[in-house]
Amino acid sequence: MERGYFFVLRAIGAGLVRLVEATLRDQSTVLSVSSLTPDYYGLGDVCLSLPTVVDRGGVEQVLRLALSQDEIEGLRRSAEVLKATIAQLNL
Repeated sequence: MERGYFFVLRAIGAGLVRLVEATLRDQSTVLSVSSLTPDYYGLGDVCLSLPTVVDRGGVEQVLRLALSQDEIEGLRRSAEVLKATIAQLNL
């Protein structure tokens, strides 16, 4: 196994441990997690990885970042790429 791949797996594992820990201990911790984000700059139909308060119930609150107009447009372009990719998968 390549060394870089090992580090990727380790990082994913560490992130999962932190997510489970925050959930089981009801810590209301801010983590970057992907979730469906209704009314997030008009992008309610795609999952985005955003700073999110996670507690025992899962996603408690998605933190709304103050974005510039350029950042909002970039976010919308990214969402369109995600939607196009999903459409190609015929899910």
